[in-house]
Amino acid sequence: MNTRFTTGRKPQGMTLFEVILALALFTTAAVALVVAINTMGLAVIEARNMRAVQQGLESVVDEYSKVPQIVELDKELKPGPEGIGYRVKITLMDKLKNKDGVLVSNIYRVQVQAKWREDNRPMEMETETLRYAGMYQPMQ
Repeated sequence: MNTRFTTGRKPQGMTLFEVILALALFTTAAVALVVAINTMGLAVIEARNMRAVQQGLESVVDEYSKVPQIVELDKELKPGPEGIGYRVKITLMDKLKNKDGVLVSNIYRVQVQAKWREDNRPMEMETETLRYAGMYQPMQ
């Protein structure tokens, strides 16, 4: 005689469906994590590149605005090894007035523009400052 006894318990272990469902959930979470880490890495690289451009702009502004004898200028600086080219433009602000409407003389505008390519797209950033012509003159 062949008699079966049932105990009312579920069989131990996982079914194939449960295993596939667990793998799908784990894979989805892993892919989302990889995408998030990749996005953060790209953001860090972009921020690092932007900081390099900003430091280059600051350096060029310092170099051209702190010369003892400032003069009008329009000059292209060739791109360096990092691929960033600069354009320096110094112009005399001959119609600059203060808040009382009095003409202010010997003030120059120093503009520096950076150009580079990022992900095969042309990028630009610009900064400027004003400089009094006699600012770095030796005292008499």
